[in-house]
Amino acid sequence: MSEIEKQKKRKRLKKALIICNGNPPPQNLLRQLWQEVDYRVAADGGANQLHELKLVPDAVVGDFDSLLPEVQQQLPVSILYHVKEQDTNDADKAVRHCLQRGFTEINLLGADGGRQDQFLSSLEILYKYSFQASLILWSPLERMEFILDSWKGNLPAGATLSLLPLFGGAQGVVTKGLEFELNNRALLPGKTPSGVSNRVLTNPVSVTIQKGQLLLIVQHTENLSTIPDSN
Repeated sequence: MSEIEKQKKRKRLKKALIICNGNPPPQNLLRQLWQEVDYRVAADGGANQLHELKLVPDAVVGDFDSLLPEVQQQLPVSILYHVKEQDTNDADKAVRHCLQRGFTEINLLGADGGRQDQFLSSLEILYKYSFQASLILWSPLERMEFILDSWKGNLPAGATLSLLPLFGGAQGVVTKGLEFELNNRALLPGKTPSGVSNRVLTNPVSVTIQKGQLLLIVQHTENLSTIPDSN
């Protein structure tokens, strides 16, 4: 059992939400996660999007190169965390901010911008810090997180689920609850079998890994960007 799983058993997950400065997330998804978490962080210019929705985060973290001056002026100074170093991007800075405060589940919204290099950088951040906490990246179409040793959850029947062998892949993969089961198989870059486009049959769905890591991608049953905001 991983250290993350042990923490889950000892106490309730401390949940944080980071709003990045990428494509604006669907408002229904944003508001749902906003209510579910304990702490809300805007990564630099993500605060501009929240300002338009009249939402005030618990913290704004970044080098403030994309935070609009007129938005910054209306925010309490006590929630502004100016991090000047340029070795990491603002999403990375925001994740570290949450980790330093003991959060064990960190959700990221707005990290799927139009530039593919920035999106791939977000996946790298997801992997980089998954050894310290559970990181989940949300988009209008899916949610993504890395599995390091095991994962278990209830998903809608028929939902599409993929297991991608990024950053080296995994060996000894066992799945349950999926249409195409894996029984002690390896999922490796450039090798078969492929873990793309499996389908949920029964719950709970579980994935266990003997060695390595996999990127779990679960597609929403509908495109959240097409759902009208209820507020």
